[in-house]
Amino acid sequence: MRIHNISKKCAVLLLDSERDSGEVICMPEELDVANEIEIEERDSAGTEKDRGGQEEMTLTRKEEIKWRHRPFTTIIDTCFENPPIHEDYPMRPYEYFKRYIPDEIFNLMADNTNVYAMQSGTLGFKPTSSGEIRTAIGLHLAMGVMKMPRVSMYWEAGMDIGIFQNTMPRDRFFQLRSHLHLVNNLDKPAENNDVFFKVRPLYVAIRNRCLELPLEENLCVDEQMVPFRGALSVKQFIKGKPHPWGVKIYFLCGKSGMAYDFLLHQGTTMELSQQQRKQLGLGAAVVCHLSQRITAANHKLYFDNYFTTYNLLEQLAERKIHAAGTARVSRFARPPLQSDKEMAKKPRGSCDEVVSRDGKVALVKWYDNRPVLMASNFVGVGRMDEVQRWDKKKARFVMVSRPEVVKLYNEAMGGVDLLDQLVSLYRTDIRSKKWTLRMITHAFDMAVVNSWLEYRLDAKRANIKTKDIQDLLHFKINVAQCLVRVHKTVAAKRGRPSMSPEPEHVPQRPVRRSVQDVRPLPEVQYDMVDHMPNYDEKKEATRCKMPNCTGKTHVFCDKCNIHLCFVPQRNCFKAAHRK
Repeated sequence: MRIHNISKKCAVLLLDSERDSGEVICMPEELDVANEIEIEERDSAGTEKDRGGQEEMTLTRKEEIKWRHRPFTTIIDTCFENPPIHEDYPMRPYEYFKRYIPDEIFNLMADNTNVYAMQSGTLGFKPTSSGEIRTAIGLHLAMGVMKMPRVSMYWEAGMDIGIFQNTMPRDRFFQLRSHLHLVNNLDKPAENNDVFFKVRPLYVAIRNRCLELPLEENLCVDEQMVPFRGALSVKQFIKGKPHPWGVKIYFLCGKSGMAYDFLLHQGTTMELSQQQRKQLGLGAAVVCHLSQRITAANHKLYFDNYFTTYNLLEQLAERKIHAAGTARVSRFARPPLQSDKEMAKKPRGSCDEVVSRDGKVALVKWYDNRPVLMASNFVGVGRMDEVQRWDKKKARFVMVSRPEVVKLYNEAMGGVDLLDQLVSLYRTDIRSKKWTLRMITHAFDMAVVNSWLEYRLDAKRANIKTKDIQDLLHFKINVAQCLVRVHKTVAAKRGRPSMSPEPEHVPQRPVRRSVQDVRPLPEVQYDMVDHMPNYDEKKEATRCKMPNCTGKTHVFCDKCNIHLCFVPQRNCFKAAHRK
């Protein structure tokens, strides 16, 4: 079941088409009703035993929550230290990427793609290999950088895009993409209710690497949408998102945007603790599940009002996790806060604060352009600062007081949004009705972004100059080129040689040489596969590209496309392909 937030007019239009899929369409005022119902049921249940006979968590009942008007004592902790940097860091971009997508994934994709082609009875399908699958994925990543209106345009003669035309035929690319599989469909167990069974191995591999990363001090939990408008039972519509229709993924990210854990949303079949879901509600159970990644004390965790509840802050405080987030007043047992009308009469920047009787949770209501309610278990109003805001009535900027909890929240809450923005910059946009293909390409895009964030962090710790650190664009191009060319043979030109007479020589203007010569990637240069010498047809010899060599030669490497000396006195060709 999914819940849509749409207007009444849209609901009437979609009702008939959505009824057969078992989905529920709700009005804006009915958003998150399921989550609220779960919370109410948990509050009335108290500390009873579940069906399995196990005793549930001890939580404060809603009727037992009492509030007092008093200042909240801010919890001050020590700062986190960065882990020591390894001598070999930062590594090459492709080495970071291989930590998220190991070779076993490409072998698995090749085997199951061949199985699916045989099961579907596709005529003329040549069995593929892991190297060919790696090439197809590399071309998909390159498409995210080189935006074209149609996929077939990458192979058009007038475009002259060598990485596509010289690597894989167009028809073979489409054939591989339409048969791409990670699992054997017939191997799904009867009791398996995993909606994402077909793509689960890929996301498990990426998550395993995310779980190995050291955590930052400031963390946040939020949702990300994978754009998809085809047929899928767990597809959702979330108003206000850049891509409202799609698959929801819950992320635990740092302030830098790096992903440390994630959870694919699929309704009741999510890998959540049923006990936590029954007692805390769906949103709070998601936070508890993702926060299992946090083992050290004094981390700061932030989330929005979809997840925030009193009992969630209570449970996180017991685990020494400092948490804060925007809140909904209906979830906090009628706190005696000033009403919106009363706060509107006060100067801009005024705030009101209440603290629970046990002193574990604080509620802060701050009035800026409109009232904002914040809940926290480690900070309240605290040390207020001033921020610049635009005043429409005065037509100028004014200074407005701001509570400390709002300041900390604004500084650290945008990690998931930053990750989503980086993925969308060079997203692999494909038009397909297969949700599996959309989820596979999104996983590879996400792996590239997290690899780049990890590479950039290591580069900064190694005191590398900012101008020498690759940006995301060049990082993704580097990974795509390595996937396409590493351990690959040089493809011969297709077709018969032309029998037409050669055209008359037309003198052309000399080509201006670039300031910086194009050098092969180290992963390609040292892969020891199909590096063959060849002779050019130039009138004059070209300078050898081997460092510290001043000779000139007509010999070049077919794969690296650089000139190297190949004579008995100096064999630069051999030396250039050895580390």
